[in-house]
Amino acid sequence: MYKMLIVDDEKWTREVIKQFGQWDRYQIEVAGEASNGKEAIELIEELGPDIVITDMKMPGVDGMELLQVVKERFPHIQLIVASGYDDFVYMRQAIRSKAREYLLKPINPDDLNLAIERCMEEIKKQSGLVFYQPFSIVNQDVSQLIIEYKKAIASFLQDLNVSGFENALQRFYRELQSFGPLDHNLLLKIHHEFIAILEEQMVKHNCKIANFFGSPEELEFTSQGMLDHQLSLGKNFMESIIQLNKKKSRVDLQVIKEYIDRNYTDSDISLEILANKFFVSKEYLSKAFKLKYECNITEYIVSHRMEQAKKLIQDNELQIKSIAQRVGYEDVSYFYRVFKKYFKISPGEMRTS
Repeated sequence: MYKMLIVDDEKWTREVIKQFGQWDRYQIEVAGEASNGKEAIELIEELGPDIVITDMKMPGVDGMELLQVVKERFPHIQLIVASGYDDFVYMRQAIRSKAREYLLKPINPDDLNLAIERCMEEIKKQSGLVFYQPFSIVNQDVSQLIIEYKKAIASFLQDLNVSGFENALQRFYRELQSFGPLDHNLLLKIHHEFIAILEEQMVKHNCKIANFFGSPEELEFTSQGMLDHQLSLGKNFMESIIQLNKKKSRVDLQVIKEYIDRNYTDSDISLEILANKFFVSKEYLSKAFKLKYECNITEYIVSHRMEQAKKLIQDNELQIKSIAQRVGYEDVSYFYRVFKKYFKISPGEMRTS
């Protein structure tokens, strides 16, 4: 029997999941339940589940933190998110943590069982493999190279820089081969990281992921096979977005506004980046946006971030530092200054008022 852990602070939701799941069909035992991330981590260590279904918004250690812990410490566990929030921040963390599905409440029985089936397919597919250990333990230099590679690839995909992406990926594989023969599990880890980065960019651009991945194909797990496959996926994605943007006869300000609404958490989003992405001059974009929405792009980004920060502060569940990062500010002191200028009150004062 395979083991399932259900994590949700609402007991009735846990009962619904237990009732809807076709456990006998998939040979799954509901081994445990937890009401928050802290309890879940303790049960994961005790029970060793194969699948975890988790809510995102919970007291204490929430779903965001739980997903990160599972990704880092228990990479073999299949994850399903069941959330009442259609929130990009939550969805992005789910993608980064390689969650198999993101289900919205109220949960649909068919969607739940399809997600479980996909988890079981992956478990059986991986059953013949020895799951990789964290590479920081095996080789710190390889781990550092992977971290740098992820940042570079994400940046070039974000900027739709095809040549930069191609050069960075080829350079990465050349440097990787200098460490000697490449283990199958190392290549598998790298490929999972790449797909997560690419999926995140597709979500940001409001793309249908199936349009780029298509039907499953046999992947050659060699360094050259991985390089060729990733080059093809990345270039296909960027060239499609570039051509789509070029076909637009004029700037669609509503599309740009919706893009900001989806990506306001990116700390580097700016007028210049938006102008480059949508193939228009900064001067024209700034004037056109202000004429239509009665504020410039920078003001709109700040306003959107501040209103989201206000909601999170009033929820009274997260630390101010975490809230700042969630709305796109890496520098907490700068977040404080912007917040106080916008609301005429500090985050701490708003929370206690």
